[in-house]
Amino acid sequence: MTPTDEHPDEIAAQEQLLRSIDYLRDLDRVDIARLIGSSEDAHFQIGAVIVSEGEVADSLYLLASGTVEVSVRVDGAERSVRTITAPATFGDLGLLLPQRTATVRALTDVQVWRIPRQHFERLLRERPALGLAIARGLASAIDRRDRTRVGAPLQPAEPLRAMMAAPQARRSGLSRVLSIAFAIGVPAALWLLPAPQGLTSAGWHIALVMLGGAIAWLLEPVPDFAVALAMAAAWLATGLAPPAITFGGFTTSAWVTAVAALGLSASMSASGLLFRAALMLLRVFPPTHRGQLAALLVGGVVVTPLAPTVFGRVATMAPVARDLSLALGHSRTSAGSAAIAFAGILGNTILGPIFLTGMVTNFLIIGLLPAAEQARLGWMGWLIAAAPAGLLLLAGSALAVFALNPRSLTRASSVVRRTQERSLGRLSRHELTSLVAVGVFIAGLLLQPVLRLDIAVVGLASLLVAIGGGALDRQTFRSGIDWATLILFGLLLGAGGVLRSGGVDRWIADLITPMARALGHHTYVVLLLTLLVICVRLVLPMVPAGFLLLVTLVPAAPQLGLSGWVVGFVVSVLVLTWVLPRQYEVLRMVRELTDGELFSDRQALAMGVAITVIASLAMLICVPYWRAIGIL
Repeated sequence: MTPTDEHPDEIAAQEQLLRSIDYLRDLDRVDIARLIGSSEDAHFQIGAVIVSEGEVADSLYLLASGTVEVSVRVDGAERSVRTITAPATFGDLGLLLPQRTATVRALTDVQVWRIPRQHFERLLRERPALGLAIARGLASAIDRRDRTRVGAPLQPAEPLRAMMAAPQARRSGLSRVLSIAFAIGVPAALWLLPAPQGLTSAGWHIALVMLGGAIAWLLEPVPDFAVALAMAAAWLATGLAPPAITFGGFTTSAWVTAVAALGLSASMSASGLLFRAALMLLRVFPPTHRGQLAALLVGGVVVTPLAPTVFGRVATMAPVARDLSLALGHSRTSAGSAAIAFAGILGNTILGPIFLTGMVTNFLIIGLLPAAEQARLGWMGWLIAAAPAGLLLLAGSALAVFALNPRSLTRASSVVRRTQERSLGRLSRHELTSLVAVGVFIAGLLLQPVLRLDIAVVGLASLLVAIGGGALDRQTFRSGIDWATLILFGLLLGAGGVLRSGGVDRWIADLITPMARALGHHTYVVLLLTLLVICVRLVLPMVPAGFLLLVTLVPAAPQLGLSGWVVGFVVSVLVLTWVLPRQYEVLRMVRELTDGELFSDRQALAMGVAITVIASLAMLICVPYWRAIGIL
């Protein structure tokens, strides 16, 4: 056999054959090209044995031309099972089994393309979910063959989408192009206009690039981190900011600590520690509907300071919530199942700003504060300042989810939970390592003001514990950490420096200072800020809205008569609320993870309005407390 050197029509034939296999249908062009590039061309004459039953299974075959016979040994004799005529494939069981299960012999002159097993294994390492897709596809094929053999009717085939494929595009190519053109065109049309009073020409152009980014975040033609990359490229290309400032966020302690925090979250998720914690909390609370709602809410309180990634916590919670809803006997999108879903969502999101280690953006706030304020707001100082708001948010969330199904008397069977706990067994070494690493992280943040350590040192020390103990291996470090969020985080940390270099932060402060002075009282200023965040969230999704508001408003906080922490905290809490469900990425994630079984759009809208009102009231109620402890 020799590596292939096909003509274009042969390459097209190979691609068509590969895509005829259910579990390979949605591979991207690059992966298809790599598989075709690794194929070997082979020719067999009539009667030649291509593979023999019992030999090492080492490849998949694409039948380019000819006909082959598949046979198995029965009582020492060969028995024909079926014939295969090109174009077709065979040998797919060889991707999973160590030995061939049948003999394949050429009935005519045959041409095949052989793709070695090791290339599929390499693809599996890069796309772990492909293994499950292969198993499903082969199980379906075996079922069809067995039914055909005994004359049973075939089950209707459902299209199998490979789990490793990229999410389907929600918008047409033309729509994306028009959105990009609009995001670029608006700043370009304003580029030559004179700068507003109080803003330099450079500052005006920096602000226009930011405006283009906001438009792109609104229209979503590309992912949010790609918008941030485009903004950085525009500032560099126009000479508005040097690389040292544009990419300065990646050199900050806040960014390094965020890497460590997400790394610890990945290690806890991969080791099963988060899942174990969720099961333990469900066991502690009564198996009633209300008891399990409380377990999900309190579970969020416990897990949030340990795993500072909203999406990671929610991804762990969603399947648990679905299983719990089924155990309680709730029907699809009923009031009971919606209450379970929203208890899990709120418990793992809205309390994120309460703990310094509850959200990655909390480290952004720290990075934007003056040094004196940073020193005051260590892990415990942050918690003291945020605790009353946390209690109000927790109580309000409980009232909202209990009100969805107040008369439910259902009880959950503990069989599934007990079975899952037994399957997990005792704490594994990796779970213990993750637990120790998180302990080092939180203890370091608590002692950081006393030891006068940089928070990056604390983060790196805990990350090294997780890596050294084997809880965070190379694969988990690469695929378990949300690097897109970290890129966005680093670029927007740098964006704060770009805005300051152009005087945009001072210009924004000068614009809002008269309004803040007219309002006078801190409560009214916080109310204005709350309404501003809600309005922005009506337009922008959670992630870009939060980053954009923090970068622009936290530096301007003194002109509002507020501390930078208060502004950052109010923004962080309110961006986690929603009015329009489609603008909240967390709801989309839960819906995808649970196949839309837990709640409807109407239920999400009602809960979103309720939690927005609760969060707004909590911020206003906390104003006297913040003034009493000297933050305001």
